[in-house]
Amino acid sequence: MKKSLFYLTAALLIATTSCSEDNNDNDPKGQESNITLYAPDDLEEFDLLYENPTRKLKFEWEGDKEGATYALIFSLDEEMNNIERIDIGTEMYTSLTHQDLDDLLGKLGVGEYKRGELYWAVESENEGTLSRSEIRSMKLFRFYKPFIDPRDNEEYRVCRVFDPISEDYAVWLADNLRATTYSDGTPLGENDVKFYTPQEGENESWTKVFGGYYTWTATMRGTRGAEEGEKIQGIAPEGWHIPTKTEWDFLINACGDPTMPATILKEKSYWDPNAGDVGMNSIGFNMAGTGYIWSIPENDVIEAFANTYFWTSTAPKDGDVYPWNPDPVNFPNQGVTYGFTLNDSGAALYPYDRNRGYSVRCVLD
Repeated sequence: MKKSLFYLTAALLIATTSCSEDNNDNDPKGQESNITLYAPDDLEEFDLLYENPTRKLKFEWEGDKEGATYALIFSLDEEMNNIERIDIGTEMYTSLTHQDLDDLLGKLGVGEYKRGELYWAVESENEGTLSRSEIRSMKLFRFYKPFIDPRDNEEYRVCRVFDPISEDYAVWLADNLRATTYSDGTPLGENDVKFYTPQEGENESWTKVFGGYYTWTATMRGTRGAEEGEKIQGIAPEGWHIPTKTEWDFLINACGDPTMPATILKEKSYWDPNAGDVGMNSIGFNMAGTGYIWSIPENDVIEAFANTYFWTSTAPKDGDVYPWNPDPVNFPNQGVTYGFTLNDSGAALYPYDRNRGYSVRCVLD
């Protein structure tokens, strides 16, 4: 009898404790809420505009009780853990600028230039009782502001390519690399990189527009190509890497029209004005007709304004198929490139000798 009474008492104690926890007035998740959200809509998607940081996004709702105070809460997960809180007061509306939202994503841990899925809700507090609205979400791309390379304070434009079907995206430097040292400060030598010397009557700015002409080995900082999915920093800034052939493929296929990637990516003012293929620069890639160097260091730039080639981090290997059937015997001394010409709207994939001087772009890690 005593043992049965003990179990009954324990069961009542557990039940009482459980009820107390379920009715915790200070837990907004456990409170029924009459807060109605009006704006923004659920599942919004948009870019935060670096060029218009004061543009505003309005938040509006209807409260549940007179005299309540409100706050917006934000998180990167639907369970609303690790929240950022913005106290509003008694008003049932507020606006956040694109600058506010970019700063908010940064505080929550979304990296520069990247997209964050932001969950948000409204909390109310009235006489010590908390309640919370439904949870909505939005997908925001952070500012596409210029990137400053910390090694030399060189400024680069940035662009993004986005596949609306898969929702995959990649962030690229939108200018040719101009670095003369690796990220640890090690300098490149005369056998690694050369720059364009403007001809008589040409503007000195072409040296910056065309960027460096790098050997493949200098680009990679070694002789090994990237494996599938591997990110090799090489000459890229910290946090960036040399794009693989696969990453170039994604750019070409998702840039807007895979049948005419050159037209989409070229900036027409950076090419011969008589070019047969006129660039549209639709995603702000700013591709220039740099020409190339046959061999570094002994040669100079040829065919400027007529074509351009970009190194990938991919090394050719037996079994690869390329146009014009290159001899696989030469593969150990070659790197894979994508090439573009003034009269062609397409892109040409081909392996070339590693001592050629070609342009380099970088992709965000």
